[in-house]
Amino acid sequence: MYNLSMQKAFKSIPVPKDFKAHIVDYDTFIVIRFYESQWRHYTEAERFKCVTYMLNVKQALEKLGARVALDPVLDLETPKDRAERRRRK
Repeated sequence: MYNLSMQKAFKSIPVPKDFKAHIVDYDTFIVIRFYESQWRHYTEAERFKCVTYMLNVKQALEKLGARVALDPVLDLETPKDRAERRRRK
């Protein structure tokens, strides 16, 4: 389902600083995947920018005929998370 015109639309939308999102194609629909380990370190203002970005990507892909969903991933802790946890002990 994810094609060249969708890829161009995705890449044309400015990404908030240091935000990582991936497109996953499931043949009948597409998901915008983002990661909780990154998300939890953002301020409210940064989260707002990221949500706005994801909604813009979603709308751009939907205009090209895709069914799109957001996919938050509860991933493993990062090295930064581990260091913070050790400091709290």
